[in-house]
Amino acid sequence: MSENCFGDVRARCPLRIGEVSWDEVTLTVAGDGWSFSTVGAWRISEGSLVKFGCWDENVDVQLLGLVGLSILSVIQQGFSIAVDPCFELSDGSRLEVFSSDTFEPWTMSFRDGPVYVS
Repeated sequence: MSENCFGDVRARCPLRIGEVSWDEVTLTVAGDGWSFSTVGAWRISEGSLVKFGCWDENVDVQLLGLVGLSILSVIQQGFSIAVDPCFELSDGSRLEVFSSDTFEPWTMSFRDGPVYVS
């Protein structure tokens, strides 16, 4: 995600999460008029604690806890790779995404606006 994308997403926040799906390859998080999907590795963290990640057991059940939360902001996930997003959620946790594929590791789209592809 470039800073232009970060800024655009932040301007649209909060983004309420209406659905989440994980098929062991693609994570999709979506709401009314927007969606985010990634084939990269990801985790849900809070503070310095990793609550769960993409390859944990029963992760599909744990992901249901994101439904109804909102994305409050997005920041760069790390310092060395500027395209990896970290979504700050309304319950204090974060959805961190790690580009683990070089071909379109994530896509974020808005019904009324741009589509961002990393």
